[in-house]
Amino acid sequence: MATKQGTYRPFEVPDEREIVYTDKLRFPWREDKAGYFLIKIEGREIQCGFLQKDKMTVEFRGEDPFNMIKEIAKRDLVNPEHLGYVAAELTLAKQCIDTGKPYVQR
Repeated sequence: MATKQGTYRPFEVPDEREIVYTDKLRFPWREDKAGYFLIKIEGREIQCGFLQKDKMTVEFRGEDPFNMIKEIAKRDLVNPEHLGYVAAELTLAKQCIDTGKPYVQR
């Protein structure tokens, strides 16, 4: 067992911990019955609409993807797997804004 210094306090790393290699994992797409998100960029603003039965019920707008992710999570709109996807897309959208590259939702 090793002890490492964290940001706020030391923590232990047991030799016998579970290690999960994720690079080759594949997850089949499953529709989230709660709804879906459409994400686009307008200027430097990320626009993220949540749709239920093809009707946008709420739209999140801002430049900070992390605040947007936290607000979406707080509202408990979708399952954790879907939230992970949305978080990755919002982060990618922000990277595209910062680099000037076009953003296309995957």
